[in-house]
Amino acid sequence: MKRRIIKQGHNTLTMTLPSEWAKKLNMHAGDEVDVNEDSGSLVINGKQNGEGKKTVIDINDLSIPMLWRFFQSAYREGYDEIRLIYDASKRSYEGAYNYYASQFEYSRMGEKPIEKPALNMIQELVDRFIGIAIIDHGEGYCTIKEMGELTSKEFDNSLRRIFLLILELFDKVIDLLENNSIGDISVCKTIHTMDINIDRFIDYCCRINNKIKDSSFQKNKPIMFSTLFLLELLGDEFKYIGNHLAKSKKRVDEISSFAKTIKEHFETYYHLFYKFNRDTAIKFGENDFKIYNDHFKWKESLNKDVQSIRGHLMQISKFVFCLVELRIEMEY
Repeated sequence: MKRRIIKQGHNTLTMTLPSEWAKKLNMHAGDEVDVNEDSGSLVINGKQNGEGKKTVIDINDLSIPMLWRFFQSAYREGYDEIRLIYDASKRSYEGAYNYYASQFEYSRMGEKPIEKPALNMIQELVDRFIGIAIIDHGEGYCTIKEMGELTSKEFDNSLRRIFLLILELFDKVIDLLENNSIGDISVCKTIHTMDINIDRFIDYCCRINNKIKDSSFQKNKPIMFSTLFLLELLGDEFKYIGNHLAKSKKRVDEISSFAKTIKEHFETYYHLFYKFNRDTAIKFGENDFKIYNDHFKWKESLNKDVQSIRGHLMQISKFVFCLVELRIEMEY
């Protein structure tokens, strides 16, 4: 849409705001808006006055994975209040955490999936997300609301936390490989728990990026969403490694040195992200080529779990390369 600039007085230029936009945000004369300069653009952020965004999700007939997708989408989109509707006559629901792992991996290791009352399952779901809580519940419904206010500083802090948690996950996996910690369900459960914590901060960053219009990464908002998506996929690869460790019956320490190489590759990207440097980018490209070259020269192990773990580590390196590509794009 276009607006005509109006001159008022000697040095003041004004323009009108779109009426539909103002009505949607419940804005009136005298209200304040945030105006941020972004190169040749002005970003006008009128925080919504009055009631926040609300939505209702009917979870009846939704599988746990689909319930996750519906709830996660509403959370990431920045809804202030989410009401879940469920069948009060249904006595038990499958647990919300690690659904596929519980149904397949854990069950194959002798652990039965746990079922819970609806409210317990929903509480487990809500606890997975940062900054929200159940504030009301009754017969067949549960209301979740945001607690506190989101800021761009929280985005920056949470993003940094994601990087540090991934590095901790690298260290944990390397330690498990070096010490041949295998054949124990607790191994994959530990890694799954660490990955869940990463996912919590990724969802939180997505929520902030959707709600806050003056984030320091606002200019690169689409790139940041892609970056967060790839970091989530990267973290998932560790879960698959954990599954192989829990099922393996043979030594796996032969792959530990390769895991250290991939960790160093990720660390290079981490430093490049916060302090972009052309020489560092060149070094990263050289290391990436070496990783691929060494991978194709690698003599396959007789241990199928080692082969699979190496495959997941290679997938991590591919995600890291894509992340670097996005970081370079942020420079332009």
